[in-house]
Amino acid sequence: MSTDSRGRFGFEGVLDALGHPRVYLPLLLAVGLLPLPRFVPSFYVHISILVFLIGSCAVAWNIIGGFGGQFSLGNAMFLGIGAYATSILIMTHGMSAWVGMGVGILLAVLAAIVVGYPSFLLTGHYFALATIAVVEGLWYLAIHFSDLTGGSAGLSVYGDPGWTTLIFPNRAPYFYLAYALFLGSIAVSIYIRYSRLGYYLLAIRENQQAAESIGINTTRSKIYGFIISAVITSIAGSLYAVYIQFLSPGATFSLDLSIQFALATLIGGIGTIAGPIVGTLLLIPLEEYATTVLGGQYGALSYIGYGVVLILFIIYAPEGLVERLRFVGDRIESAAPNFSSRSEPTAREETDD
Repeated sequence: MSTDSRGRFGFEGVLDALGHPRVYLPLLLAVGLLPLPRFVPSFYVHISILVFLIGSCAVAWNIIGGFGGQFSLGNAMFLGIGAYATSILIMTHGMSAWVGMGVGILLAVLAAIVVGYPSFLLTGHYFALATIAVVEGLWYLAIHFSDLTGGSAGLSVYGDPGWTTLIFPNRAPYFYLAYALFLGSIAVSIYIRYSRLGYYLLAIRENQQAAESIGINTTRSKIYGFIISAVITSIAGSLYAVYIQFLSPGATFSLDLSIQFALATLIGGIGTIAGPIVGTLLLIPLEEYATTVLGGQYGALSYIGYGVVLILFIIYAPEGLVERLRFVGDRIESAAPNFSSRSEPTAREETDD
């Protein structure tokens, strides 16, 4: 089998993808967002930070749920692990937030391995139910060990402002930290998609038995994808903790949060690189508008909005918004006249003239 027929792996595949003209506009937009905190109201900076954090988690979910086809509804456990590890080490031991972030990553990797190995023996809805059970179990533990986590009353996070604690008096540093994570998670997603692991995950998603028959270690590949997803989500949890500066088990070890990661990806386009990004850009502002602008008493409208948006996409764009936009773009491109492709006159035509 030739290299072209197999596709390119790793950085070669990434370079091929970056060579496409459609990549240039997102790159320009990414650079253009850098001065945003200086020119927009603080509320919109807040929305941007949430988009970056939740978007990073959605991108991470897409690695295992989109590329690998393993529909996890427990990824919020990794956010909660990162958030509580960072907060507890800051508050009880006076450690740096960076140390807490590192500990959170290690615990998230351990959780991905411990949960992943038995759970990946299950398929379909049973795997999703198993991940839900894990999140609910961690929620119970966070409530029970209240001396450490604050229990249902919650845990406040505070300290001397600075880059050691990652606690700042304004939102600009959080914007850049969250934005760096967001761009980093996208870069990891692109690399995974065009790596050997990415091709293994796609093969598992399409037909696990066929993947096993050609020598792919499906369990190991899924564990690797789960670990990468856990690391990104755990870092997002650490940044979430120092940004919000208050944690509660219901807001971190939350089934709603796991559904939010998956829903953003489904609406944007599951299994695509841009899908989680587009889905998050649609969902998070909708939720924040419902809960912040309309007031807390209308916060439940965000869930109604989720349902309405999901139903509309199931009916009109089941493949996701990204694929629908790509289809429309291809139709416009094919319908546009291509004057450059006009054929040169033949020798006979020139003679006739």
